[in-house]
Amino acid sequence: MMARILIALGVVLAAPLVARADGPAPTFASVADLQNAHDRALIRDLIAHIRDHPKAEDVDQAYMTLFDKLIEHDWFAEHEAVAARYLADHPDGAVRSLAQIVATMARAQAGRFAEALARYNELMRTLGKPEQEEFAANFADTLANASTTAGEYEVARQVYRTLLDRFGESPNLRQKVKDDLNRLDLVGKPAPRVVAKDVTGETFRLEDLRGKYVLVDFWATCCAPCVAELPRLLGAYAKYRDAGFEVVGVSLDDTKAAVLDFARSRKLPWRQIHNASSGADLVEAFGVSTIPASFLIDPQGVITRLELRGPALEKALSQAIKNPTSPRKPGAAAR
Repeated sequence: MMARILIALGVVLAAPLVARADGPAPTFASVADLQNAHDRALIRDLIAHIRDHPKAEDVDQAYMTLFDKLIEHDWFAEHEAVAARYLADHPDGAVRSLAQIVATMARAQAGRFAEALARYNELMRTLGKPEQEEFAANFADTLANASTTAGEYEVARQVYRTLLDRFGESPNLRQKVKDDLNRLDLVGKPAPRVVAKDVTGETFRLEDLRGKYVLVDFWATCCAPCVAELPRLLGAYAKYRDAGFEVVGVSLDDTKAAVLDFARSRKLPWRQIHNASSGADLVEAFGVSTIPASFLIDPQGVITRLELRGPALEKALSQAIKNPTSPRKPGAAAR
């Protein structure tokens, strides 16, 4: 049997590659782009399967796979109708909670945070069992993070307070919510006075950057969402640096060498601090519990925004810095 398998494998490996009948296979700039394209194709196929087989025994499995992919990629707004249809057709469906997440986050992505909060509260009223805590906490983080990125801090506070009301008996969750609320309370307050050694051994003082908008970006080379944000951050740095914008990277990597190697290979032009070897604890100073995490500090040294990722970063900078200069090529060396 093994011999036949090896012979068959040899035939496959020796066979010439055959061009696709419909033309050459598409090319992708990265593995992430390839995965996204495949997942979008899977979503289209799942929606078609559900449409064509609405009474199939595996329809809940199809919906579960569909909603999981939408949540994984934050593809909510464009698929709100699918979630709404499931909630209408399957009021007691097995994956109703997942559909409610998609419907809730679709409202948030559309900027309709009051409606998103109402849907969130509706779902949370049905939760409260100990085994539901992790699900509820993840859902709360998803909506609270979206609200925070959009500058809707009171919505984020209400999300966490509701979570605490439902699962306040859990010591770990109580501490987590306390940390989350403390982080939100940093908005409008002076940034911590930070003195640390950067990865080159030079002393860094956050106060030395007064007069500029400063984004303090907590990240790690092993954090996929952090790395995915770098092209956008490079573009913003190139566009706004000469108009008074600076970035400070704070790495949570295990070793300083990992940060140095990555920053050199990616040509990251801003200053990098390796938290563990900096002689200071910026994580504690800023109350960071998860990454990516970012803090925008204004020229007076006051924290004005949190968690600026995706299009929110460009929007916030365009509102704060009215006259950006001609963009420098991303990755160009900083002065």
